[in-house]
Amino acid sequence: MAGNIFINYRRGDDPGFAQALFGRLEQAFPSERLFMDIDNIAPGLDFVQVLNDEVARCDVLIAIIGQGWLAATDETGQRRLDNEDDLVRIEIESALAQKKRVIPVLVNDATMARAAELPEALRAFARCNAVRLTHERASAPTCRG
Repeated sequence: MAGNIFINYRRGDDPGFAQALFGRLEQAFPSERLFMDIDNIAPGLDFVQVLNDEVARCDVLIAIIGQGWLAATDETGQRRLDNEDDLVRIEIESALAQKKRVIPVLVNDATMARAAELPEALRAFARCNAVRLTHERASAPTCRG
């Protein structure tokens, strides 16, 4: 089915914006065309395989980028994007590898990562044209990042 949208976001990094964007998209698209969270994956399934399958079904991946997105660390203090098992990385990497349209959505004053700041597998992400989402424009991201 054409028109599927995958919403990629990091929990704890401006999570209200992910929910607001999802809600806005639900007004324009049937819910079965939207995929947002691993909470929608049935128990017992390989979540990495399901994520790759969902990315394959989508036409666009929307990556929500908050101010803490690039520097987010795990419980050991390591940057999450440097971990090949990081779900945010897996989703974006899968979309890039499958030549999907990837739209970074910069929340408030968040900035787009430079290629040199990203792991090799994600460097093409830095070239994706972004849009900005602010409190004032929470209902419709409209300007270039």
